[in-house]
Amino acid sequence: MAKKALSPIVAVVVLVGVAILLGGLVSSWLGGFITESSKHDICTITTLYTISDAKVNETSGELVVRLKNSGKADLYNFSFEAENGTIIEVLKATSPDDTYKLGPGRTQLIRTNISNYNISRENITNIDTVKVLTASCPEYSPDPIKVENI
Repeated sequence: MAKKALSPIVAVVVLVGVAILLGGLVSSWLGGFITESSKHDICTITTLYTISDAKVNETSGELVVRLKNSGKADLYNFSFEAENGTIIEVLKATSPDDTYKLGPGRTQLIRTNISNYNISRENITNIDTVKVLTASCPEYSPDPIKVENI
């Protein structure tokens, strides 16, 4: 008695079906990676801003930074990373507020009052550099800038 095998046509149909199924699974799995990296790339390409000066008033504790939006996207929800050599503090901007959007080509003074935080007077006067962060693209921020005490 001879053993029967699958006909060559059925074997080809099964192999093609398995190949299509595997291709679909791999494609959908890789699609997640491509979408996430595309969002990151678009964010960092359209977001560009510069800090022209940063000043801290030792008496009032107010930190003021001049920021220019040189990119193509609106900037909003600002915060600072203030560093005094070893300690980095993240400070929320108090002006403008969270709803304000800085459009392309515009310049704005971004402010916070450091004395609202649990930071000693000595640490306020010792702030060396500051970096501005924005919620519109958390992955991007220009290099920190030296802070001038006034």
